[in-house]
Amino acid sequence: MEKDNNEGRSIIKGSGMLHVNWGDEKNGSVLFFQGETILLGICNVPFALYTTTRFDRNTLPNEHVKHLDQLEKLFLTGDYSSRRVKENSPYDIPLWINDLENISLLYLDHFDLIGLTNLRIKNLKTLVLKNAHIIDIPNLLIELLTYKNLTHIAYDASCIPLINQLRKHHAGGITFELLDGSS
Repeated sequence: MEKDNNEGRSIIKGSGMLHVNWGDEKNGSVLFFQGETILLGICNVPFALYTTTRFDRNTLPNEHVKHLDQLEKLFLTGDYSSRRVKENSPYDIPLWINDLENISLLYLDHFDLIGLTNLRIKNLKTLVLKNAHIIDIPNLLIELLTYKNLTHIAYDASCIPLINQLRKHHAGGITFELLDGSS
């Protein structure tokens, strides 16, 4: 993917507290870390969430739950075990994503993409798809074309048939990137 100026660099300061340097005088930090969930923020406002399908917003402190709708980046993986991957048993895309109205980047790893038809993310600009389960390409094409702000799709080999069809039906505005070394 192209270099994103909002991409942070983690550094551990003297106290052992993990801070995120977003550059441009943005003050980033780890707002919450528990098990498989990491919530990063800028100026104490949620910015990026790394989690799994087991995410429960009730585990977050109340001050972060209140501002979760300001989240811009969501990195979602089925889970970190390899059992379901080996069984080729993808996860369903959770509907709670619809509550996150400001998401501009959505990363999905090991999901059944038919769940995209249930999402209503108006600001989505970047979609990253890995280890995807694809059955209904025509309906997925229709859904992907409804994301009017979508400008970039990064994908692995599992999505090549979908992306080939999308390129045939889409006149422009979206850049495509095949991810190397995908599993």
